[in-house]
Amino acid sequence: MKKRLSLVSAVMTLVFAVPAFAEEPAGDWGGLLMGQLHIIVHVKKDDQSQYSATLESPDQGTFVLPADTVTAAPDHLAFAISRINGSYDGQWDETKQAWVGTWTQGQPMPLLLKRLVDGKVVADAPKRPQEDAITAGPRPYTVSEVAFDSVAGVKLAGTFSVPEGHGPFPAVVLIAGSGPQTRVENVFGHKVFLVLADALNRAGIAVLRYDKRGIGQSTGDYATATTTDFTTDAIAAVNWLKARPEVDKAHVGLIGHSEGGLIAPAVAVSDPSVGFIVLMAGPGLPGDQILLLQQAAIARAAGQPEANIAGAQKFNKAAFDMIKSAQSLDDAKTKAAAMAADLVAGGQMTQAQADAAFARVTTPWFYEFIRSDPRPMLEKIRVPVLAINGALDTQVPPKEDLTAIRDALKNNPDTTVTELPGLNHIFQTATTGAPSEYEGIEETMAPTALKAITDWVKAHTR
Repeated sequence: MKKRLSLVSAVMTLVFAVPAFAEEPAGDWGGLLMGQLHIIVHVKKDDQSQYSATLESPDQGTFVLPADTVTAAPDHLAFAISRINGSYDGQWDETKQAWVGTWTQGQPMPLLLKRLVDGKVVADAPKRPQEDAITAGPRPYTVSEVAFDSVAGVKLAGTFSVPEGHGPFPAVVLIAGSGPQTRVENVFGHKVFLVLADALNRAGIAVLRYDKRGIGQSTGDYATATTTDFTTDAIAAVNWLKARPEVDKAHVGLIGHSEGGLIAPAVAVSDPSVGFIVLMAGPGLPGDQILLLQQAAIARAAGQPEANIAGAQKFNKAAFDMIKSAQSLDDAKTKAAAMAADLVAGGQMTQAQADAAFARVTTPWFYEFIRSDPRPMLEKIRVPVLAINGALDTQVPPKEDLTAIRDALKNNPDTTVTELPGLNHIFQTATTGAPSEYEGIEETMAPTALKAITDWVKAHTR
């Protein structure tokens, strides 16, 4: 039985769902990862009715990743691949004739499995007019592929784009949000950083954007990387940018989206030469508080009953508190295993569901993020700061987030904190702000957001 896999999100919500599966799972599945990366999953059943699975990514070479665990039944499919901290759990949707569930790789992401047609993935790609216009050109800037070193074993690959004309030019490093992001920051098939870089280049600003370590053409181990590691990589990006003759070294800044907004202040504190920072839906509260707010906001936008939301909040808070109380990552894994065993014994989860859920909260990245608090770092910032959120952002809810950022930056005389009406987490014009809307919206990034950023950066680089 051949099927299609299409993964279309990068949402950091941690509601522990109960997925399922409804047909004989043995067979080959192919599809699109985050709207762009093709993957193939092979599931086999042996003579003892035991299942095994492997995953391939043709776009990234010929490697084959075996699943460590596979649980398959007429109503349930789950598998985990520890090498990439990845796991899947999904259920059959009769109306969609598809298996709908969650792929988790550092963060949960909606995952849809459909059949292959004649062995090929058939995808009706939504329109992306802004991206199409950039591709069609003309572009008043030059684009080059570059590479630079971070720590030993990590060489980052990226794109450097420079406006036409006489430099040197002010410049920015774009720092992506959480998840296995490439230089375009692909979210639900939207190339957010492609559109943002284009707007900045047209405003006379040079831009460096890069693949995260271990992702795309960058080397290193993504599976074990934390926000601290990504901060080290961002520092390396700044150092590379400052060494370029096309760049005005007195006007080098940072633009961080989501988790990138947690990284940018840390880079600015470590490097006094950074001239300014822009926080696009950057966290202003501790990691656990952001995630709890996110879970509730996304659930409400999806129309879930308040009783369900309250139950999920209680469950997630207990899991987060357990991780925060751990003395080390190994201790967190031990505590998680005990909590999972209690839930399985009490009939609240199957073993496969518990394994998948707690694997998400015991990765190196999550262990660090859940304990993070951006406020002490923000309080140290003395360079100009622009902090923006969409009013409909459900991933980093703006009311609580911008209030915390504003309070932390109260002693910084050049701070602009703005809530942009009608926009979601990736700064699209939205209706509810729910992540389920992202893919279907043709707009990649609202002109109001692009103007707010480019106008502010130009005003601070004259």
